[in-house]
Amino acid sequence: MLHLYQEITLLALRDEKGTVSIDHLAQVLAGALVAELVLEKKIVVSNDKKKWVDLVEPKPTGDPLLDECIEKLAKAKRRARLQTWVERFSSIKKFHHKAAQSLCDLGILERKTGKFLLVFNRRIYPENNPQPERQIIERLETAIFAPAKELSGRDALLVSLAHASKLLDQVFGHKRIKLQRARIQQIIEGEAVGKATQELIAAIQLTIITAAVVSAVVAGS
Repeated sequence: MLHLYQEITLLALRDEKGTVSIDHLAQVLAGALVAELVLEKKIVVSNDKKKWVDLVEPKPTGDPLLDECIEKLAKAKRRARLQTWVERFSSIKKFHHKAAQSLCDLGILERKTGKFLLVFNRRIYPENNPQPERQIIERLETAIFAPAKELSGRDALLVSLAHASKLLDQVFGHKRIKLQRARIQQIIEGEAVGKATQELIAAIQLTIITAAVVSAVVAGS
């Protein structure tokens, strides 16, 4: 099973070109890393409005990106909130390249060098094995278009992250997704999953949206 940040990376990269297709990918991947650390019971997020993050299991996972995040949490001098950690994780050096490389190591993507503006070299990651992404899309389709099916917390978080990043529109088309707005909102609000997952989804959604708005304001100024 792939990690949430790897699944988001696959959806966010153009299959043939191997380039990023959405804005604010770093913030979305950071939200995915937080969600994964919660699912793996490495961290807990407080239930109050402040959403404090506490490291409860510092043992490495074996995944380089997740372990880099755990190390940052372990070295932190003071307690910080969820939004702060998403911001910190989103500033990881060469973030999306590290995420893509993890998929190259699994043979799912291929690392190549492409041209930018016909002059500059850049790393691109075209898809080498399409099956994992197809399976991710099938899970999203089942969650959104077959509401009678039982929904796991992991799948609810995947829908939430894909929604926050506009990836659902990209994968299924805006018109088709628009018709399922109520179902998506039901998933995001956590009606299909437990209260803990509901609160985590809400906090990550808000954090990603806030980070994207701040990034846009800074860029505009």
